[in-house]
Amino acid sequence: MIRRLVAAISLAAAVIVTVGGCGAASAERAAAMSGPAPGRPVDLNAPGALEALQRSNPAHYDKVRRIFEGILQQPDTNVPRWIQVNFDARDVTYAPIVLTSHPPKRRLSFALDATRYEAVIVLTNVRGEVVPLR
Repeated sequence: MIRRLVAAISLAAAVIVTVGGCGAASAERAAAMSGPAPGRPVDLNAPGALEALQRSNPAHYDKVRRIFEGILQQPDTNVPRWIQVNFDARDVTYAPIVLTSHPPKRRLSFALDATRYEAVIVLTNVRGEVVPLR
């Protein structure tokens, strides 16, 4: 019984190491193939970030402002394409993971020219629902 348990633990550890190694190698290959990453991302939720962007890059500020104004009017599945088409953004990420907070929030990131922007969007159009246990 103990030998089987030790063998099972050893096998599980070997699988974890092997899978972890493959993932790291794949991630490194993907990063090398994608070319150089843009500079450090700009956190649009940081205090003063939008004001600084307005002074340093008014064109990007205008696009970011319009993205924030219109994002909640778009169906979630259309958001990445909407941002790419209307604002000439690249690498748009709007993962379907709602942060469990009140109000709920969702992460958004995108690149305009060579600058990567990140923000946490407050979802005012999402309501929780109590579902009884069956």
